[in-house]
Amino acid sequence: MAFTLAGGRTYSDPSQRPNTNFQSVASDYFKTFGIEVLKGRAFIEHDTPSSMRVAMVNQEFAKRYLRGTDPFSQRLSIEEIVPGLPKLGPAVEWQIVGIFHNVRYGDFRGDYPEVDVPFAQSLSPDVTIGVRTAEDPAAMTKTISAAVHSVDPQIALANIRTMDQVKDESLAGDRFTMFLYASFAIVALLLAAVGIYGLMAFAVSQRTQEIGLRMALGASQNHVLRLIVKEASELTVVGLGLGFAGAVLVGRTMHATLYGVGTLDFSVIASVAVILFVTALLAAYLPARRAASIDPMQALRTD
Repeated sequence: MAFTLAGGRTYSDPSQRPNTNFQSVASDYFKTFGIEVLKGRAFIEHDTPSSMRVAMVNQEFAKRYLRGTDPFSQRLSIEEIVPGLPKLGPAVEWQIVGIFHNVRYGDFRGDYPEVDVPFAQSLSPDVTIGVRTAEDPAAMTKTISAAVHSVDPQIALANIRTMDQVKDESLAGDRFTMFLYASFAIVALLLAAVGIYGLMAFAVSQRTQEIGLRMALGASQNHVLRLIVKEASELTVVGLGLGFAGAVLVGRTMHATLYGVGTLDFSVIASVAVILFVTALLAAYLPARRAASIDPMQALRTD
């Protein structure tokens, strides 16, 4: 879509207007979908083919192209969609009469400029009907079909879906990606726990002679256990700190990849940290307890 603002500014370069949406809607569109009109007015029944052509733009459009101007003094010159013709028709002018809240469609990650015009003033070859109901949406299918067929029995309804279904379909790819991330995360957590346990257990078992010597010199079993667990805790805290820094970097990637995922989820990070911390403590405590329970002289003779 190429459009021109009053004053001669033309925007047809895709780099200047990425993914600009253009659609024609009925007068009850904004009320049906609960879209807030921030300034000006919504479309009304008097916006007919014989009246002045009017248009509404979203916040993103106003921010990009109408900054520093009075939006309601601007007109858009847009090539018209003509049903049945493969090409766009001649450019016609549309007076901006309202600004509405940003609405996200297939892509939930960002806001894009959007221009809406009355359906009566710009017929579209493809029509989507939206119904707002307080009843179960799935149970309204037959009622809606009967209402449409009462107007024209030849019209066939296709892709009847609730808004929840539309959202689920749009996020299906994200859910699959999230499932893969979660699977890899669980495997990584198990490997990390097993690795930490094995490493700490091996490190403590290598100190069997040191433990025997400390006990031969008068150290109690509890004193030895506290010393080893303390040292293991310090190493674990350092490792968790480095892991937190890595989680911040990975979180930014996740935030850019998946919709609705924040940069940091402190509950998940805290849960993983607790699991790894407890694993490290058990890995240090259990071998140290076994080593401290044997006779000091036997421990000193251990290779």
